[in-house]
Amino acid sequence: MALSAIDFMCELDEDRRLTRVERRRYRCFEDAAVIAYGRAFSNAEGLPFLVFKHMGIKPTPDEKELHDRLIERRRKVVAHSDADRQRILFATEEFETDNNTFMIPHFDFDDALAFYSDRLRIMEWLRRLIQAVCAVLFNQVQGVSPTHFVRDHTLPG
Repeated sequence: MALSAIDFMCELDEDRRLTRVERRRYRCFEDAAVIAYGRAFSNAEGLPFLVFKHMGIKPTPDEKELHDRLIERRRKVVAHSDADRQRILFATEEFETDNNTFMIPHFDFDDALAFYSDRLRIMEWLRRLIQAVCAVLFNQVQGVSPTHFVRDHTLPG
C-alpha cells in the first residue's frame, strides 16, 4: 500500500502548480503511504512486524533517516495530532450588515506534502524492503508443505 500511494504521488509534474483540492488529494496519498509504512513496523495483535535485522538489512544512514522521518510523521502527525507538529490557522473576521455585526470563523490547516521531494527515495527504499521480505519468505518456505492461508474478517468462523 505504501509503494502504491507513493507511486501515485510520482504522477505529479514538479513544475505544475497544484490547486488546493489537488494538493489535498495527494496529501491523502502521502498520509496513506505513511500509515501503511508505519504499520509494517508496529505491533499489531496476531501479526508480525518488520525488523531490519530479521530481513537481513542494514539501512544506510540516509535510509535510516528516511525511515525515522516516516515513523515520526505517522506517530506525531498522521495517526495522532501532536500540537508541536501542527500548523493550524484559526481567525475571525467581523462583518456588518443592516446594523448587525457577525463574527465569521475561518479555520485552515497545513495540507503541504512533507515527502514529495523524497518520493523517489521512498520508492527505492520500499522496493528494497519488499525485496528483502520476499527473500526471507522464499527461504522460509523451502522444503515445507504447500500452504494456503487466508485471514478474512468478513468470513464466518
